[in-house]
Amino acid sequence: MNGPIDSTVAWLTWRQLFARRRLYLAAAFSLAPFLIAVVFRLTAGDVEGSSAGFFMTLCSEIVIGTLLPLAALVFGTTAFGGEIDDGTLVYLLVKPIARWRVVVSKYIVAVACTAAVMVPSIVLPWLIVRNPDLPSTVPLAFLAAVGVASAIYCALFLALGLSTRRALVLGLLYVIGLEMIFSRTFAGLRSLSVREFALSIAETVGNTLVRFNQPTVPMSTVWTMGAILLVGTLAFSIRSLARYEVAERL
Repeated sequence: MNGPIDSTVAWLTWRQLFARRRLYLAAAFSLAPFLIAVVFRLTAGDVEGSSAGFFMTLCSEIVIGTLLPLAALVFGTTAFGGEIDDGTLVYLLVKPIARWRVVVSKYIVAVACTAAVMVPSIVLPWLIVRNPDLPSTVPLAFLAAVGVASAIYCALFLALGLSTRRALVLGLLYVIGLEMIFSRTFAGLRSLSVREFALSIAETVGNTLVRFNQPTVPMSTVWTMGAILLVGTLAFSIRSLARYEVAERL
């Protein structure tokens, strides 16, 4: 019995997402927080509590607030966008593979790529600055947040890459506009921000060890809105791919 993932589609997508230029970009996303942590360790000294504050800020603002949505944007939009631009999607659609399996296969690979890039950006800085104030529960809390956020972001950007050739530009507008500016300015928009979902998850999993200066989104909102965004955008992608064939673009 065939599973939800087609191994051939998954392998081709993996190779496509980690092409040379994107491989360099992925390495930069992974290592940038580590380099920042090294500079901090060399210059900050042993001020009490400074390591914990630095690590919280690094993970919440740099990793989750900036690098994560950008990595998901690159991988999510390229999963279909590259094949549409190159015209190679035609050859994929003539294969005897259910369209929903194509979408699910590409989505899972995009999520895996995003998570694989983000894990070192949290673990490596923690190894550099760790002390009794930063037990392993803290990076685990941020890793859980990154996992959930990667799943939602990639679903959003996969749908965007399948529906428009300007997915990267529109995705950047979304990341900069909603995630980086408006959700931080207008409290009512936090219930639509994946970044805010991730911070709430980190705070919940980290219990009393992870705390942020601003109030986070209630977990009931995180699960409800997160599920709507995830399921809704994946359903849209499956429908869009089916209509791509029906619209006689082959």
